[in-house]
Amino acid sequence: MKASIKAALVSALVFPGLGHLVLRRGLRGLLFIVPTLLAAGYLLRATLALAATLVADVESGKLPLDPILILERVHSSGIDNPATNGAALICIVCWIGSVADALWLGRHR
Repeated sequence: MKASIKAALVSALVFPGLGHLVLRRGLRGLLFIVPTLLAAGYLLRATLALAATLVADVESGKLPLDPILILERVHSSGIDNPATNGAALICIVCWIGSVADALWLGRHR
């Protein structure tokens, strides 16, 4: 299998930037790994904070265990804001960019 295909698959299926390690371009891979890790960490922290709030409200009885009401609370929580949307966009752009860059690097070696 060509190195560029293998690198692109690793970046696409495992984590963005890891395919660059296959091509021995670790520093360039960090340009995709670091922003993706930071953005994913932010999204995970925001999601876990909302989940903890919802669980506490359900356990205390303030929020009935009704999926529709819980979904309404999620929508009204403000989790869909410019910061989380930006973090999600960073993840998507880094993932796609990492695959494209690994293919490009592999072909131009």
